[in-house]
Amino acid sequence: MGVYRRAVLYIRRKRGQTTVLFFLFCIVSTFLVTGWSVLDSADAVAKVLRRSVGGAFYLRPTSNLEINEGVVEHSKGGKGQPVITEENIKDILGYEKVKAYNAMNYGYARSDAVDFLPGVGHSEDNNMGKVSAMNDTALADQFMEKKLELTEGRHIKKGDRNKILISDKLAQANGLKSGDKIRFTHAGITRENGQFVDSIPKKTVYAQAEIVGIYKQSVPQGDGAVPTPEIDANGIFSDHGFLESLKEAKKGRYTGEVNFYVSDPLKLDDIVEKVNTNKSIDWGQYSIRKNDFQYGKIAKSLTSIQDLTGILILCICAASLVVLVLILIMRMRGRVQEAGILLAIGKSKGEIAWQFILEILLIFIGAFLCSAAAVYFAQQGIEDLVFGKLPVINIDKSAVETGSTAGLSKGYLNIDISSVLRVFLYQAAAMILTVIASCSSIFALKPKEILSKMS
Repeated sequence: MGVYRRAVLYIRRKRGQTTVLFFLFCIVSTFLVTGWSVLDSADAVAKVLRRSVGGAFYLRPTSNLEINEGVVEHSKGGKGQPVITEENIKDILGYEKVKAYNAMNYGYARSDAVDFLPGVGHSEDNNMGKVSAMNDTALADQFMEKKLELTEGRHIKKGDRNKILISDKLAQANGLKSGDKIRFTHAGITRENGQFVDSIPKKTVYAQAEIVGIYKQSVPQGDGAVPTPEIDANGIFSDHGFLESLKEAKKGRYTGEVNFYVSDPLKLDDIVEKVNTNKSIDWGQYSIRKNDFQYGKIAKSLTSIQDLTGILILCICAASLVVLVLILIMRMRGRVQEAGILLAIGKSKGEIAWQFILEILLIFIGAFLCSAAAVYFAQQGIEDLVFGKLPVINIDKSAVETGSTAGLSKGYLNIDISSVLRVFLYQAAAMILTVIASCSSIFALKPKEILSKMS
């Protein structure tokens, strides 16, 4: 009778022991396959996050400014209105990992064709909106933080000229839509005799702008007691060319904040340190703030997941090995007579050991296939349990390089065939070594000694 047939017959005859071993292998294999998959996925997610989340740092005028009738006179440590030039920006873009920037200018605009939503002290003299000019509105904080959402049209991008975004409330109040063109003139806001009025009463500059997109407020924001230009729904986003056409900004000179985006959040501190040594920027008038888009929090969460999973795998391996050894030792003690008879009829110790190994492997293979299938079908539930609480990601690599704000897609947990095969081989090797160790006490005896112990 061949080894394989003897192994199969023994498994069929000892159904109770076989069932116990089958469920033991199923439980252990399920935990190990899940654990290794989580470890591999956590490591992969960490690498993807570094590429997709990116980071940013913001150059912003200091708040310690003196203002005379709405015009910045000077600030502590510097003189004149804070300005970042194209030369400053090109210099910073030359640093490694700095991939994009978004420079801001601010102004006001009014039009006879637009009735802005009324604020405190509303009148014809302050019927205007605040203009935020930038290179790319997709990278504006309000859109990246999901406070505003584009509902119609497209974002403003580099290369646009006299293109604007307006709110859905302002569009509805004036019957406007994407594609409409409006004639604006320059404006400013000041206060005279307790009333908000236009600081540029004489109009000499006009510009026609095209509405390319309409946005809505995703997060309700209370405007409070503010004048008409400061109401959020009256806000106009534009390209830099629009304010330049209204003579409210100069080409290549930015008096608002300038945001820079980097492709690797781990390099953010080093980059900011280099920027701080840039002598072309008046640091008495500017401050710098970093933003890793929650990468630090996410990385910390992933590290905790990896550490806990590693500890769990070690505990499972140790506990299952002890239990398996005890079960196999008791199993082998009951097979002393069988081993003695096989030795007496001329079977080699290697052939007998292979039969014992084959019995265990046949049970293990069936159990492992069942556990791998169970983990595969429970993949989504495991992912929600382990990775479901990772912080939301606001920006990815495409946003850094192209201005889109598509977040990182789900599908963190990946049951990879190579990981499953690795777990199978590790377990199979452990089984073989355990079987050999458990039956070594029998093979240390001679056939006559084994037969003499039978009673």
